[in-house]
Amino acid sequence: MTVNQVQDVTAGGDNDRWHWPAKPDPGDLSRRLVARRTELRLSVNQVATRARVEQRYLAYLENFPGHPDAATLRQLAAALRTTPAALLGAGYEASPGHDPQAACWGSSGHLERLSQAECQQLLAPRGIGRIGFATASGMIILPVNYELTGGTIVIRTGAGSVIGAHGDGPITFQADHFDLDLGQGWSVLVLGQAHRVLQPNEERWLREGCDLQPWPEGEHDLFIRIVPSRITGRRITAK
Repeated sequence: MTVNQVQDVTAGGDNDRWHWPAKPDPGDLSRRLVARRTELRLSVNQVATRARVEQRYLAYLENFPGHPDAATLRQLAAALRTTPAALLGAGYEASPGHDPQAACWGSSGHLERLSQAECQQLLAPRGIGRIGFATASGMIILPVNYELTGGTIVIRTGAGSVIGAHGDGPITFQADHFDLDLGQGWSVLVLGQAHRVLQPNEERWLREGCDLQPWPEGEHDLFIRIVPSRITGRRITAK
């Protein structure tokens, strides 16, 4: 049995008795709930009782993409003896002791090109990306915290950093997310022009409107804005 099969391994498939108005379409959270419940050999009813949630609601979460509130997610995680982060897929890009090729490349998936609007939607939650630019010694690619604002990508760095020294000119930016356990993910590539934000009004607007907190210690007094000239993306989903 695969994690995509929404069925009960201990109570004769008690999910089968639910009648939904639409065809089930499990999301990532759905698959992880089923996978963990199957691993523990628990029924939907057992997990619902332990988590103090309605049995039908848990069955719904296993059949359709859902967004339970933080309290419910904690209750479900406790009932399944795991963590909310694990149910949401945090850290699944590199599962300890897990062969990513067996999970991702060992089975076929559906690859689709993303529209520019879809790419921007995926970039919208600030996070970690990688910028690339040419230097005298060759190409350099570095990870950075970023935020999408006004259709542009904004990062913060030190005025004396290598990024700051190359903050005016052509640049590439990439962000992605992959879940090797589910064999799916997305990647967005941006080609554009970077410029150091030196105009006082623009700098003040970014300081007040951007909540960028770079991870490395030290001064990060320089904003760099990347104006995209081309945005492309792809998404792969497991079959």
